[in-house]
Amino acid sequence: MNDVPPPPYGAVPPGYGSPPVGTALSYGFNKYFANVLPVLAVIAVAIVAQLVVQLIEVSVTSLVGRLFFTIVGLVVGAIVSLGIYKTALMITAGSTPTIGEAFSFDRWGEWLGFSIVYGLMVGVGLALCILPGLAVLAFFGMAPYFFIDRRMSMREAFGASAQAASSRGFAIPVILSIVVGALGLVACLIGVFVTAPAAYIAVAFLYRNAAGQPVAP
Repeated sequence: MNDVPPPPYGAVPPGYGSPPVGTALSYGFNKYFANVLPVLAVIAVAIVAQLVVQLIEVSVTSLVGRLFFTIVGLVVGAIVSLGIYKTALMITAGSTPTIGEAFSFDRWGEWLGFSIVYGLMVGVGLALCILPGLAVLAFFGMAPYFFIDRRMSMREAFGASAQAASSRGFAIPVILSIVVGALGLVACLIGVFVTAPAAYIAVAFLYRNAAGQPVAP
């Protein structure tokens, strides 16, 4: 391997390290604004679905009913997150996202299990003084992309993400991209519509670099 870095976009050999976080975020914001309407359409569907579940849950008073809608909320959350991850993957592959394609998947049972485990890992980590949660995101933030795009098992996806983070320097760019997306939530929830989608695309960009796949210019 020579010392000449690969181009920021295009086919990236898997032996290369991570691109700079600025390159990933610049790509994320540029591609978000280039696809803003289809991305917002997917986000709108996700927000409406979650609001409907929450409004119904508030009106339920029985323990069994609340338990039922808690389970429904987990399923809806898994569907919503899949749609956003797939949207980012479509954009980095050069495709225009559509609602139908964003929420189309043939491994729903496996994805539900993955999303619950991943959510618990992040949630428990953030509850433990935040830093453990950031570490989870840094090392396993690309796992959903490996799971969806490469059709890996849960263990394989976590392993592939951790390997790229630890041996090839993807941990810092991934966590900084996610943090930038989360910071928008503090600024009048603008992150839901701008920084968060751009961050998902930025991490998808990093994932494709880690996987040695071509990235849409």
